[in-house]
Amino acid sequence: MTAVVRAALFDLDGTLVDSEIHTDTAIRVIAERHGVPGFSLPHSQTRGRTWEHVAGVMRTGTGIAGSTAALADELLLYWTVLTADVTPVAGAPEAIREAASRLPLGVVSGSPRAVIDRFLDRLGISDYVAPRARIGGDDVRASKPDPDGYLRGARALGVRPADCLVFEDSQAGLLAAKAAGMRSMFVMCCAADIPGNTLLATAACTDFRSLPPGFWEQVAGGRLDFTGKVFE
Repeated sequence: MTAVVRAALFDLDGTLVDSEIHTDTAIRVIAERHGVPGFSLPHSQTRGRTWEHVAGVMRTGTGIAGSTAALADELLLYWTVLTADVTPVAGAPEAIREAASRLPLGVVSGSPRAVIDRFLDRLGISDYVAPRARIGGDDVRASKPDPDGYLRGARALGVRPADCLVFEDSQAGLLAAKAAGMRSMFVMCCAADIPGNTLLATAACTDFRSLPPGFWEQVAGGRLDFTGKVFE
């Protein structure tokens, strides 16, 4: 019998909702507002990161005036407008509902807690993730790849880190899960650097529809060894 999974923790942007493309747009538009046209950042500096981190990197690379906090607020405000009609990652709402029948669930995101609440409501899955297990970028001492968010998620659910399975789409998030001592599933459909991130994860899947039938029942019962598997 393989190790039992006793809780599942999900990233939000790019894992449950297809919102990461709007991150790139917000960075480009806000930089242009500040007189820096055509600006972009590598995905390693945006995916899984907080807006404070993104704003800090932007200011370092461009010399944009003002505070990092003010720039982060401007980015978040514009991004919030862009994501008003965000769509779920394929199969995500259904996976959350099925998983919740077997395991306690949490969401750990670089986005603020208010964004987690808004997206869970939009996807119709708020009832499946307890408020105490929603860990936003404004709740942690350090953002991904630091493990603090995932460790807080495990504590909120009352489980050991080693008993958690994390679903992630970013390098920063997968590194955070690994540092927390958790197993991870790399969700590939909205991600960058597929080969590199696949190597960081315990397993990978195209999206939630590609998980095998009975996945949640089997991992909760310790009957599925998914180590090294790629579900397509």
